[in-house]
Amino acid sequence: MPVSDISTSGWDVVSITNLDTINKIISNGNRYPPEFSMNDNILGSKISVNGKWGRWLLTNNASGGKINIKCEIAAGTVDYEGSRLNINDSSNHSYIEIELSLRGKHVEPDEWVFDNNIIDDNTCCYQLVADSDNKVIIISAVFSGSEMKNDNLNMILPALFGGWFKNNLSAFDQIFAVILIGLRAKKSDFQWLYPSAYSYAANSSLDNKTTGFGILTLVDGRTDTGKLQQSVDISALRLVNKFGANLALVISKGMFVKHTLLKAAVDLIKHATVSDFIISDSGLSLTNRREMVWQDFHAGDNVYISPILPKEGLILTLQSDYIHLTIQGAYYRPHTGVTVYMGLEQNFRYKVANNARGEPVFVPDEKGLGDAQIVCTVKFDKWLQAVEITMGVIASIASIISLGTLAYSAITARAAATLVAAEREGSVIFSVNAAEAEIVASEATAIARGIVNGAVSNPTIFNVVRMCSAVTATITGAAAGAIAISEAIYKSKYDDMPTFHHFASIITGTSIWPHMNNIKLKSASLADSFVIGLEISQG
Repeated sequence: MPVSDISTSGWDVVSITNLDTINKIISNGNRYPPEFSMNDNILGSKISVNGKWGRWLLTNNASGGKINIKCEIAAGTVDYEGSRLNINDSSNHSYIEIELSLRGKHVEPDEWVFDNNIIDDNTCCYQLVADSDNKVIIISAVFSGSEMKNDNLNMILPALFGGWFKNNLSAFDQIFAVILIGLRAKKSDFQWLYPSAYSYAANSSLDNKTTGFGILTLVDGRTDTGKLQQSVDISALRLVNKFGANLALVISKGMFVKHTLLKAAVDLIKHATVSDFIISDSGLSLTNRREMVWQDFHAGDNVYISPILPKEGLILTLQSDYIHLTIQGAYYRPHTGVTVYMGLEQNFRYKVANNARGEPVFVPDEKGLGDAQIVCTVKFDKWLQAVEITMGVIASIASIISLGTLAYSAITARAAATLVAAEREGSVIFSVNAAEAEIVASEATAIARGIVNGAVSNPTIFNVVRMCSAVTATITGAAAGAIAISEAIYKSKYDDMPTFHHFASIITGTSIWPHMNNIKLKSASLADSFVIGLEISQG
């Protein structure tokens, strides 16, 4: 079942937890005033309100940068016109719900830096706490005491409490989260993942069944937050909750393209470098900026085919729950007077499994020759023996795709069945659906192992293997071996695949949820972004 696309609203990395978890965090240590006391005059009559606070908890009414806190009254009295009245009845607490905003309180980073990350002169640490300089709004007030309706006390008390919150909010010292800016990574490959700017947001689903509080960050040295909204996508929590997680780490599509798919593009094209590709203005896809050789694909018997990839002939992007590769206009001349143009559309899907150590790993969800569609157009300088020549081209394309397998005959027959001749245009068109070709796992495993070790063959499997290598290296910092990759893809054996624990720990170590010291990896998913699920709890 397709997952919902998850947006970061322009932020690079977002860490979102649910209502129960954030309330455990802010309840730790009861860092808010234990008591309240107010005195005033109402139409010449003195009024005195005193009592003890119960819990202060985030509610599901939060939205954007506005945080709603329900402040329970554990016990309280009102002295008015010679009478002492109870704010609560015998069985129910009263409460005040307030709306406030948060600010970053600058503190020394030493207490919060772990895992040998490096503090330097540019490192700053901010605790998200209530902003006592901003106005506190009373959203609602419920007084359970039966006498609170006397003399309109249920209308008078909210105004009195509003004044109390204005004067005492600075004593509300609950820490919602901690953000570290400007740390240096112990392992430089992951430096891009460290925050360079931050904010926060809360949001609830339309049915109010899911509420999330999130730390919003820019990474990779980006600092311009001016046009960004304070918003979190609740769908992220729904996605990771399926895996038993209560924290979602969402890496934006733009960052996934830049730091994962760009590496994959370099690996897919012969002698390519990062400078050979350009990322779109939106940051959501990439393409080649010059004409290049795709690869020298082995077709058997010392025969190689080397299609030329035109400028912007490759497009690589993330589409919902899969990575999508487009090759368009690649061409080669099998012999004089004939040009073959190739197009390819291929999808790469991933899933979570466990390695031999029981750690979650992010691995390809592939089978056979891959989820790929190839369309070829054979153009003739002169219309002579066109169909016969095209059958030879079909045979050579089938050889490239199926080399080392028993699928050659099936691919040839199916491609021939799609053949359409257009004499006026001087061309013949045919297509190959790689997903329809059945091959045994041992064949695919052997081919994949050879590709990891440097062979260039079987374009669709080649793409699967090179994509897997790039994704694995990006999210684990480790290069998986030939046996590990080939068996992960085609035998569903993940024993030696590296986990993405360190990748996740960088985010949880820089966007910190205080007191949540037990952290377990649960999942990773593609959802038009890269989403990691973790279970966090108090140590």
